[in-house]
Amino acid sequence: MKRFSVLALLFCATLFVQAQKSFDKQKLDSLFTLLEHENKLMGSAAIRFNDKEIYSRQFGTCKLQPNVKAGPSAVYRIGSITKMFTSVMILQLVEEEKLKTSTLLSDFFPSVPNAEKITIDHLLAHRSGIHNFTNDSVYETYFRLPQTHAQILDRISAATPDFEPGTKSAYSNANYVLLGYIIEKATGKDYKTNLELRIVKPLGLNQTFLGAANDPAVDVCMSFKYEDGNLVDETITDMSVPGGAGAVLSTPSDLTVFIKALFSEKLIKKSTLDEMTKVTEQFGYGIFPMNFNDHEGLGHTGGIDGFRSSLTYFPADSLSVALCVNAADFNPNEAMIGLLSIYFGKEYTFPSFESVLLGSELLLSYTGTYSSPDFPLKITVTLDQDKLFAQATGQSAFPLTPFDEKTFRFDAAGITIVFDQNTLTIKQGGIDLKMTKE
Repeated sequence: MKRFSVLALLFCATLFVQAQKSFDKQKLDSLFTLLEHENKLMGSAAIRFNDKEIYSRQFGTCKLQPNVKAGPSAVYRIGSITKMFTSVMILQLVEEEKLKTSTLLSDFFPSVPNAEKITIDHLLAHRSGIHNFTNDSVYETYFRLPQTHAQILDRISAATPDFEPGTKSAYSNANYVLLGYIIEKATGKDYKTNLELRIVKPLGLNQTFLGAANDPAVDVCMSFKYEDGNLVDETITDMSVPGGAGAVLSTPSDLTVFIKALFSEKLIKKSTLDEMTKVTEQFGYGIFPMNFNDHEGLGHTGGIDGFRSSLTYFPADSLSVALCVNAADFNPNEAMIGLLSIYFGKEYTFPSFESVLLGSELLLSYTGTYSSPDFPLKITVTLDQDKLFAQATGQSAFPLTPFDEKTFRFDAAGITIVFDQNTLTIKQGGIDLKMTKE
């Protein structure tokens, strides 16, 4: 009886592996082909089951001059996914007893407000209260220019704290910029060298490295935005600015190798991984929950210039998924939902991009200012050259494309607005918010 049970378990395990390898790849290819053909999305995707890559797809352009199509080795700026790499290296130093999570920031940078109260733990979990310097309007004046550590440190130190350390959580790039600097001080080696020695070389990540001001390599993709159907270069952040918070470049394939190795305890011990993935007020250490339906995942997203990226590991499914995008007129998160729906065999309908033409009289009837007691901002709808635009208080206006007489979309942010008699309903990320015209 015991022998039969073991054989049955092995048989079931084999069926499970086969099921995961036989998902509808053609349907997933068709989704990315559609998004590329409609000029909605450009980038690369990869899926890894256990230690084997079972899907890789590139779509769109990597560079314009000369024109380079994205290939298997196309490299992207991954933005805040960098924080996962920084967190791992900090935790390696904790294991090596060169740091403690209780180590105070004042041991390294006493000029930062509250440094004598802020610990490594606070920085890792976004509980330091240090103001996020990338949110300040002055950031626009220098992010394209080379910055020294001293210059960035002065900017961080000059800001008033948002709250007392340890009292709550709030995402701040400053936390991970400082952690990157701490790695350098604790090891006597720069971030680039630490990245190579601690993660890149041990895992054989051939297309992962710390970015420079203007990466010239053929395989390093530039980012773009769509304007009237044409690709226009996005602005370029000097990589000395985001540092350990956002300066790493990689590929989806390398990223899935990295996160699989992390959860296989090849980079840090299980007890340390447990600390890293312990979530407090939505954040772990450089990682947070990224669930899909009933599948529990952990990972991080990233955004810098026109790049958008996503990396998730689903432990119960032994699944690693990464998407890197360098141009988007469609919410990349919606593309990831499509990818996961197809992989897990969920019902999924391809997005439609067939818009309609509406008369100016009908469009004019939708203009006005809308508000709701459940939402702190107002939405103002205007008409310009027979096209509707919506603008939330204090934010930039965005165009609304009609798909029927009442339904309009802004695909770049995954926003749908449905108009009715003196009302509009905003639909985004599963949330429906009804607002009334004032």
